[in-house]
Amino acid sequence: MKEIFARIGWYSILGIFTVPVSIVSHELGHYLAYISFGAEDVILRSVSVAADKPQLSTSQIAVATALGPLITYVTILVAGTLVRYRYTSILVLLGLAAPLGRIVNFVYVYLRFAGYQPNPNFDEFNFAKAMGFDPLFIAVPTVIAVLATLIYFGRTAAKKGGLPEISAAIIGVVVGLLVWFQVGPWIFP
Repeated sequence: MKEIFARIGWYSILGIFTVPVSIVSHELGHYLAYISFGAEDVILRSVSVAADKPQLSTSQIAVATALGPLITYVTILVAGTLVRYRYTSILVLLGLAAPLGRIVNFVYVYLRFAGYQPNPNFDEFNFAKAMGFDPLFIAVPTVIAVLATLIYFGRTAAKKGGLPEISAAIIGVVVGLLVWFQVGPWIFP
């Protein structure tokens, strides 16, 4: 029992640092794109980026919108590749935390298949709208990618240490999110 609590504590400590890195790297993608395209009043927040974009072209907005998820997918691919060669807690946490922001696509896909036509504000939707195509063409593959990612890293953790390992990893991600949602707005208001 002592070993399980030690594992949960370790994952929780790592989650406090790993989860914010995953979130901020995603948002930095948007931030740096908007800065490089000359958007005005670009503000990096703890879980978003605000920018005045009227002077940007549709293509520039699409690229800036896509850059956050692109960084997320690169993070997942790097973590997934590296964890195949050497299992580390940080890689598992990155793999489980990185796709969490993409879960909004599940809600969007559900609402669309339920007959609604929502007009939300999230990366995949905004990218598809900027490019002029149905957001389902991005949302459905994103849902599949998120599920595959969570299953892959969940199975990897389970193979390493069974239910205690995957439980500790999930708790680490949750602790990281809870801490970031409290501390993040102080760092990036």
